[in-house]
Amino acid sequence: MQDDRFRGLIALQAGVKDAGADLTAIMQAIVSEYSVMPQANGIVVELRDTDQVYYAAASGTSEDLVGLRLPVNGSLSGLCILTGRPLFCEDSETDPRVNRAACRRVNLRSMIVVPIPHAGETVGVLKYYSADPAAFTDEDMMLAHLLVGPIAVGFSSVAESDAHRITDELRRLIEMKQDFVARVTHELRTPLTAITGALGLVTSGAGGELPPKAENIVGIAARNAGRMKRLVDDLLTFEKVSAGPLEFDFQPVDVASALRETVEDNQAYAAQHTVDIRLETPDDRLWVVADAHRLTQCVTNLLSNAIKFSPQNAEVRVNVAEVGDQIRIAISDQGPGVSPAFRDHLFQPFAQDASVAPVLSTPSTGLGLAITKTMIDQMGGSVSLSDTSDRGATFVIALPRRDPVFEMDRATA
Repeated sequence: MQDDRFRGLIALQAGVKDAGADLTAIMQAIVSEYSVMPQANGIVVELRDTDQVYYAAASGTSEDLVGLRLPVNGSLSGLCILTGRPLFCEDSETDPRVNRAACRRVNLRSMIVVPIPHAGETVGVLKYYSADPAAFTDEDMMLAHLLVGPIAVGFSSVAESDAHRITDELRRLIEMKQDFVARVTHELRTPLTAITGALGLVTSGAGGELPPKAENIVGIAARNAGRMKRLVDDLLTFEKVSAGPLEFDFQPVDVASALRETVEDNQAYAAQHTVDIRLETPDDRLWVVADAHRLTQCVTNLLSNAIKFSPQNAEVRVNVAEVGDQIRIAISDQGPGVSPAFRDHLFQPFAQDASVAPVLSTPSTGLGLAITKTMIDQMGGSVSLSDTSDRGATFVIALPRRDPVFEMDRATA
């Protein structure tokens, strides 16, 4: 008998090996090999599905019952799953833990059930049963424990395979999304540029003086076209940032001069919101090494946010100063500020502070701060929300102070 069991184990090992990572094939190989437990009339693998167990693989008198579902509670298999302990049943006719009707259905009088572990939980049981009472021994239980191993490994292989499949699918979906956004935004950008250009010519009087009503309508169209163009530009920039590190053209930048140009470029937008911009710069020139275009884009993002959240006739202050070995650009508004609950999500893409959303006349994408932080980080600086503001919000861009002469000499060395 021991020789038969040994040969059965070898055959079972070969069957499991042939099954590879196929969990169904592994379970079928185990329930098909009786020589390792010759007194058994049936072998079943039962798996848990919420509050039920179902026959995932079966042989012998249970072969036709694959798919059968039973409640977890009220059966020895369910008790094994709930406790995570191997269990004996000497006689189903006298054991109060078993489902007697189910046992009689398959001519079961005694059985052993062994838990199948996976990821710290019991996901099912391996059950050997016999038509005779007290048919199994402690040695049989030890052997059943060994046979559970391949099933547990199969679960891990399936989980790993599923994880790889899900990761690959997510990667594919992300690439599809990025490609879609890039295509759509590029398609939108061309006509938007033409629309904003044409509206700009009309509002400047290139086509003659407009009647007051028409001037107001054209002004509304121009503002909304400009807003749409900024949204498209934000989406394009965000997709570039999401795809990986950006390319930067690092050069010495006179921060005060760059800020004057940026503020001037945003005066018309501020006027639409009846907001004043006040720029405060020192007499000395303050230098950083950065990508001037990217830095201007970051300041514009913060400045446009400050303008949007400001009440009418308010003032937005832009201040630049040398603090230690840093140049700090502070942009302050008189709006509602940032709620404490939102601060941890402030620089996350598409994040919106629900407590201040009603202040906005038009919805925001929530991309500006995420783009700004990523760009400033990649330029070796930082952007943060200041806690010293008594009213509104103050965002601070900090970049390392640089000597332009030294930097240019180092670049050409």
